[in-house]
Amino acid sequence: MANSRWWYGIVPFPVVILTAVITHVAFRAFTVATRPSTDEPLGAAVAWFALQTLSFWTGVLVAVLVLGCLLADCRALSGNEAWSPSGWWGIAGVVHLGGAVFPELLLLSVPALSAYLYRRHVRLGRP
Repeated sequence: MANSRWWYGIVPFPVVILTAVITHVAFRAFTVATRPSTDEPLGAAVAWFALQTLSFWTGVLVAVLVLGCLLADCRALSGNEAWSPSGWWGIAGVVHLGGAVFPELLLLSVPALSAYLYRRHVRLGRP
């Protein structure tokens, strides 16, 4: 079935990079705001904590979406004459999910997911 539209859920994988950066910056700002020597208002610390938490969980949610859609796309394309991706591509999705927690893993998952979408485009004409 070459008409799989599951790739739409794989495309937003770069959002996890953005959420990882926002989480890191918000954590640093929260750490500075909670030092006893600063004159930051209490509301600033709460706002930085809320931003950190929101961006972290958004990254995890997007990474889970990418993983699920990647596995569904591989399954939908199995047996296709033009391109039948291996289920091993799911490892890239798992590493990407890990990258939401450990951003260093994004150095592995982002090129792998880019390669998946590129190969899919070359072989099937989409995305």
